[in-house]
Amino acid sequence: MLLVSEAESSVSFPTALLVLIFGTMIFSFGVAVAVMRRANDDYKKTKAAVKPLRKAFWASWRIMIRASIAVVVLVFILAVWVARDFRDLESSGDPSPSPTQKR
Repeated sequence: MLLVSEAESSVSFPTALLVLIFGTMIFSFGVAVAVMRRANDDYKKTKAAVKPLRKAFWASWRIMIRASIAVVVLVFILAVWVARDFRDLESSGDPSPSPTQKR
């Protein structure tokens, strides 16, 4: 059986603690670098995707505006058509009834 003296025990614990702390710091630094690179790559991909997305947005906006204008024009035409039909009915007068039986 190996006997460890008190002097060796007190020296090895701080050494192990320092190695553990430095190892944790190096690991944390590596994780931070990996996260930073991933965020930078995501930023570049998003920045590159903004222009096509903006073009697609404005294209869909223009399509929606054109469709809205077409619907407004169609509703206006239908309203004018109905108003003219009512005006024609009023101006033609009442039809006079004709006798159905002869005397």
